[in-house]
Amino acid sequence: MPDETRTRRIDRRTLGGLCLTLFMIAYSMGVMPPLMPLIVNALDSSMGYIQSVLVLFSLVTASFAPTSENLCRFYGRKPIFVGGLLLYGIGIAITALSSDMAVLVVSFSLLTGLGATPLVSAPWAVMTAALDGKAKEQATLGFILCSVLGGLTGAILGGLLGATFGWRWAFAPAIGMGLIILLLSKPVPNVVQPDHDLIDWVGGLFSFLGLGSILVGISLAGEYGWWIPKRVFSIAGVVIPPFAVSIVPILIAVGVVCLGLFTFWQRQVARSHSGASLLRVGLLRKRSFVVGLLVAMLHTLITTGVQFNLYQFLPTLLPLNAFEVALTVLPYTLTMVVVLIILLKFVILENQIPPRYAIQIGLALLTAGLWLLYRTIDVEITALSLMPALIVMGSGSGLFLAYISALTQSVAAPEERAESAGIYNPVQNLGSSLGRGILGTLLIFFASQQIVDSILSLLGKELSAEQRQSTVSTLQAMIQTYSRPDIRAAFSQLPETVQASLPAIIQNAAVSGIRTVLLVSLMLSGLCCILSMALPKYPVRRR
Repeated sequence: MPDETRTRRIDRRTLGGLCLTLFMIAYSMGVMPPLMPLIVNALDSSMGYIQSVLVLFSLVTASFAPTSENLCRFYGRKPIFVGGLLLYGIGIAITALSSDMAVLVVSFSLLTGLGATPLVSAPWAVMTAALDGKAKEQATLGFILCSVLGGLTGAILGGLLGATFGWRWAFAPAIGMGLIILLLSKPVPNVVQPDHDLIDWVGGLFSFLGLGSILVGISLAGEYGWWIPKRVFSIAGVVIPPFAVSIVPILIAVGVVCLGLFTFWQRQVARSHSGASLLRVGLLRKRSFVVGLLVAMLHTLITTGVQFNLYQFLPTLLPLNAFEVALTVLPYTLTMVVVLIILLKFVILENQIPPRYAIQIGLALLTAGLWLLYRTIDVEITALSLMPALIVMGSGSGLFLAYISALTQSVAAPEERAESAGIYNPVQNLGSSLGRGILGTLLIFFASQQIVDSILSLLGKELSAEQRQSTVSTLQAMIQTYSRPDIRAAFSQLPETVQASLPAIIQNAAVSGIRTVLLVSLMLSGLCCILSMALPKYPVRRR
């Protein structure tokens, strides 16, 4: 009976289609950060809601990856891939035409997220099945490079299109790439593996609701408060919850309950053997796989969160639009691309150093770059002064990414390889969304706190803890919604002596906020270094 592990040929046309697929998905994710202020203003929304859209996109992709693999075993990879591509294109088109946040959530988070699920896993599954040895190592780095370049193109080209023609036009390249991939006719081989198990739709629903509720709650914490409500959350005029508690702990509690039901359901399925378990516990019992998954996700969280904060921070001190900010942050990604190309051509194929050591060196460089960035940030910052820190960070990330995926997934048995890629890659997208949600929220929170305290100090006034918290929350909400008229109206009521000092107060608060976030990033990077010590020294070699 044919299976994917017996496929040993992959032509250039197929490889090009798979590379373009990863490029397209990375473009769609990379285009969102520079467009966020434009989307917030156009749809009368807030930063918290846009962050939730990104979190949900990654969550949908991660949650339904195992189910997608089950469908591929039932119906073949090619029809599922083509179906995902069509759904992805429809989702992107509706996203570009969105008239409000509800349409944006359904189109980008749900339709595009579902469509991306088989698109993310297919390149890695086909590559794992079709290639061995050096060819596989080259394809791995090539796929990573395409993803990095896609995110870079999304940030730069998307920022340029958004600033020049409007944010909706920034999604047009993704639609064009989807049509090109579709015209390649057979981007993946059509392989069917007969499977008599039923697909675990119930488990998929519980895992999606559980993780979704928790992560959306975290992403909304900055806007609605962790416990005491900063503002009212309502749907169709109905206030949720109907008592004086933020929506955040309610969402997290619902998520925990759903994950508990998910665990119970998976045990029942495993005992009864009546269906295909959503997660194959055997793979997640392998310590090296779980550790590699966590280390890679933390790295993605840190690097995405820091870049996202630079997008928010730099316009405060420098007169830059979205496109110019993307160019300022470019040295990080450009250095990472250069390192990956060098490793692709020279180093990794010769196995000159153990992969675990290379990963640890990369993390050390990333940590050094974060510390250099921390020392560089001040009110006199320039785009040129940021370059050394970004170059060091990019060098570390390039070295890290060149090895972490292959080392982590090497522990998977042949029959687990497709599922391994189906778990690993969406989890990295999830780390990217968490970086924006957590570190981005921290920046706005600390900056708002600093602004309020500085103004109170100039006025010589003191507020009660509740009054201070309410004032900070109000300012934080205005910053997150980019409501500059509201901010100007609020500040215009202050004495003239305070208004004269406002530019300096805002700049100092932004510097203080991002430096605090960088300290948090340094601690997370240290945790990455510690966890990396549990990785295997070399990949597991299987015949």
